[in-house]
Amino acid sequence: MPNVEHGPRNDVSGQRPPASASEPARWLEYCLILGLYFTLRGYHSLDGDQAYRLPLLLHRLDPAIYAADPFVRAFDTFNPHRGSLMVLGWVTGLLGLAAGLLGVFIMMFLATCQGIDRMARQNWTGLGSAAWVGWVAISLVLMARAGNIGTNHLFEAMVLDRLMALALGWLALAAVVSQPELGWWRAAIGLALAAVVHPSLGLQLALLVMGSWTVWALLGDWASVRWTLALRGVIAAGLSVLPGLALNLAPGGSLLQGLPPADFWTLAVELQSPQHMLPHLWRMPQWLAWGAYVVLAALALGRWTPARVRLVTMLTVTLVGLGAAWIAIEWLHQPRITVFQPFRMATVARGLALVLVAGRLVELWHRGAWLARVRSVLIAVALAGDWMLVIVTIVEAGTTLAEAWEVSRRGSHLVFAGLIVWGLCFLARHDTESGHWPILVVLIGDLTVPVCWRVVYSRFRDQAALRWVTVLAWVVPTLALCAGLIPADHPAARSSLVRGLIARCRFAAVPIDDIERLAAWCRAHTPDSARFIGPPGPKTFRLWSRRSLAFNRAGSPYHAAGLADWFARFQDHVDVHDSPEVFVQKYLSGRHELEARYDELSDEKRAELAVRQGADHVIALAPGAPGSRQDSTSDRDRPLLLLHREGRFAVYRIRPEMLSQLQGQDQRQR
Repeated sequence: MPNVEHGPRNDVSGQRPPASASEPARWLEYCLILGLYFTLRGYHSLDGDQAYRLPLLLHRLDPAIYAADPFVRAFDTFNPHRGSLMVLGWVTGLLGLAAGLLGVFIMMFLATCQGIDRMARQNWTGLGSAAWVGWVAISLVLMARAGNIGTNHLFEAMVLDRLMALALGWLALAAVVSQPELGWWRAAIGLALAAVVHPSLGLQLALLVMGSWTVWALLGDWASVRWTLALRGVIAAGLSVLPGLALNLAPGGSLLQGLPPADFWTLAVELQSPQHMLPHLWRMPQWLAWGAYVVLAALALGRWTPARVRLVTMLTVTLVGLGAAWIAIEWLHQPRITVFQPFRMATVARGLALVLVAGRLVELWHRGAWLARVRSVLIAVALAGDWMLVIVTIVEAGTTLAEAWEVSRRGSHLVFAGLIVWGLCFLARHDTESGHWPILVVLIGDLTVPVCWRVVYSRFRDQAALRWVTVLAWVVPTLALCAGLIPADHPAARSSLVRGLIARCRFAAVPIDDIERLAAWCRAHTPDSARFIGPPGPKTFRLWSRRSLAFNRAGSPYHAAGLADWFARFQDHVDVHDSPEVFVQKYLSGRHELEARYDELSDEKRAELAVRQGADHVIALAPGAPGSRQDSTSDRDRPLLLLHREGRFAVYRIRPEMLSQLQGQDQRQR
């Protein structure tokens, strides 16, 4: 361990170092970043993972909704979302669903900014631009998409329970890394709340904090942590997650009871969400890009302070834990550890690495040299793609080594040029994301970026200018909010500009695609007791219709008994009745072809499927839509009555005279 510069003792005394910007101005800067995020990345609520989790919230608020939905009712037995549903229920019950989710998102965004900002500024206090380091660290975390092993992003444009827990986690990690004397109890509060909204991630964060406290105590003066302080931190972190675990997990039944262990592994791990659980399925560029974060963080190490030692130690503990998790999953095939999804912590490792990388980028920029500034911009831009980040990391490592060996300035330029030309050739031939183009744009624009930076830096020191820039950043989000208030039957609502703004920032509950519009029609024109079957793929029908749906591939329970019922419904929808192992092989080799078998069913087969699933309405491709099946029978003889068409999809009701007949046949077969 190199010599550590302890600096002033206020690092561990609980006194906060002087901030380079006043707190009101700092929160105004967070508001600016939020406006830019809405403008550049959007806000994608009521879609994606929310589409199958929000029905659990709606059922909690009104038990009559989804009363006959097998997916929603499966969580009566085992529900690890109980705490997050409780929190969201309080907020959305007061503000409404869309407004409540937006409010939670803003709080989640600000908590993430505060945690990352505080950790970055504390670790780079000697740089002379600590305020800018915080800005850069926040920007990197919001931009990062490369190296996404475990398929959990650092931040997403919607409210998810794991992102709520991660935001609280950043506050907790920043507290213990920055001010351990006071941070041990502040972190305990954050970890306790994280375990309430997401017990799995909350426990993982607590284990990380407990392991870090232990190693810090072993390091002694290097980390400025005494054994008594470490013991308080370990005990507080361990006890903090117990209420959340009790709330979410204790009332549930057995996770594995209801399926043989081999079948549970096949369905829960290999079929349900293998992209989150199985490391061998992640692409090589993802692994290399994830490793690039660690390499860039290592290149950022220089002057050691106690806070820097604590941060690097925490990153090291995370990496060791991930190595142990890989052994447990890939070698030992432990189902409980696998469904625990320990590789969520790979996302935390990326965030910790970016805190270190942020300081290096600011340091490179303040050197003032052309090459150093281009390198800093390239690293930031490269976070958008896997191969791009790998190549830029190789270029940065090679250039850094050339500087360490005291190569001349011309020699460093030649090393950089040679590596960048090789990297561009590699990307042009191998990168499906065309990562060579962003790099070329940076290289071509290197003359304009310094000028823009000087303008931005000089203006942002003026608080009035900062306020005006913040107003401009909120123009697009404000227009999107106004667009969502336009009535659906108004002519302006059909314009491409209004639809584009609504799709960009979904502040209001306005449907934007065929399946959502069809679901909204069903909510208004079908009885509350209506129950549907539909294609296995689309996620949003259950949420937007507020009607029970017999099956959806993305909406699957976690415990074995519910998983067995979900799998049986999956087989029935695609008319493939194989063993779990054979079914999973077919699914992994051709998911879209397997799910398309539902579209190939005749009306008679769909009606029979609906009756077996306890449904009386059918969602299918509309007549004449690409991929739809054309039946030769007359409309009068068909068992399905067309109710409404919306683009590619249509809703049907089983004819009453056919429904009783099919129900009798199903009872006799049973």
